[in-house]
Parts: sequence; structure tokens; C-alpha cells
Amino acid sequence: MIKNLVIFILSAVLISSCSENKNQTPATALDAGREFIRASLDGDFKTAEKLLSTDPQNQQAFDSYKAYYQKWPKDRKEHFKKANYDIKNYLDVNDSTTIINYSNDYMNKPMDIKVIRENKEWKIDFKYTYSGNLPID
Repeated sequence: MIKNLVIFILSAVLISSCSENKNQTPATALDAGREFIRASLDGDFKTAEKLLSTDPQNQQAFDSYKAYYQKWPKDRKEHFKKANYDIKNYLDVNDSTTIINYSNDYMNKPMDIKVIRENKEWKIDFKYTYSGNLPID
């Protein structure tokens, strides 16, 4: 009986710690970028949207991307889910802006995302992906 109680308590602790981690915000720009890249490749827009900057233009750009993604054939979506990504370059522009250059092994096309500090949290400036308002060398 005590053994069953210990197993139950350990299980409850593990489950609660896993769910707590899902609700935590990324601690660094790199963590936010990684989480956003993976969620985008997986088509997990709920997770990706939690990481977006609150800028209305940002949301508009992401909504356009979601609509575009929904039109993809199923096999293309599966290739993206299975894809690994590689961060090629990481540039701290200043203490509140980071540019991450990466590619995935399905498309092999270099892409940039901009991560900004907004209200003490790291968020993705998605519109940067299309506007490229900062250079990266």
C-alpha cells in the first residue's frame, strides 16, 4: 500500500512539473527562437502564437502564414514536422533584440527570425521574417 502511494505521489509530481514547464515563458532569446521554430515546423500554431509579439502587424503576418500553411498538401506538412533545424548564426543586436539565422533539413533555405524583449519576455517579431529590417552578416 505504501509502495502504491509513493508511486502515485511521484507520478503526480512528474505530471504537474511537466505541465508547469509548458506554461513557462522562454528564459532566453535562443530558447524562444528554438521553441518558435519547432512549433512552426510542427504546425503547432497555438504554441507559436504564444511566442509572438503583440504588435498587430506581427499578428497579421502570422495569420497570413497560417492560411498559407493550411493550403499545403498533407505530405509537405509531414516533411516539415519530421524536419530538423540547424541554427547557423545567432546575433545579439542589443540587450533586447536577437536575430537567429537557421535552416531546416527539408527546405535547406536560410531564414531569419527576430526575437525581441517585450514586457520582460522574449517574443518573436514575425513580420521581420518578411521585412528583414535588420541585416545579419
